[in-house]
Amino acid sequence: MSGPTADEPLAEAVEPPAAPTEEQIAERARRADKATRGAMAGVLGLEGLVVLLLPRAIRFTIGLGGTRTALLIALAVVLIVLAAMLRRPWGIGAGTVVQVPFILTGFWLVSMFLVAAIFAAIWLYLLSLRHELVGTPGGIRLLVS
Repeated sequence: MSGPTADEPLAEAVEPPAAPTEEQIAERARRADKATRGAMAGVLGLEGLVVLLLPRAIRFTIGLGGTRTALLIALAVVLIVLAAMLRRPWGIGAGTVVQVPFILTGFWLVSMFLVAAIFAAIWLYLLSLRHELVGTPGGIRLLVS
């Protein structure tokens, strides 16, 4: 058995893939939008779960009290509701705004500054990823689309 010689072609020439059509590009952007919104909803849901675990930790440090409990439960409910509402055009902006009170829970439990910073970094990464994949406008308009 001998291999092909220099005079014989190895295989027929393969045509390069055609450029994607406008419909294919739009479909890819729609799927990327849905995927990034789903990931963002997951982040908000996990943040809600973390907030629901905070009262136990706070009780052992500075004391819980009724006001702190009510605020933490309200924040957890808001986070979980926003996770469900993220498909709305204003959902990403509202999810970004609610990161601030989540970070502020660090004043009640200092370790929450680190936890909230990690979640905020993930949120910002998902925003930038969505900007690249979906082609959303930059700046403040990134939050409403």
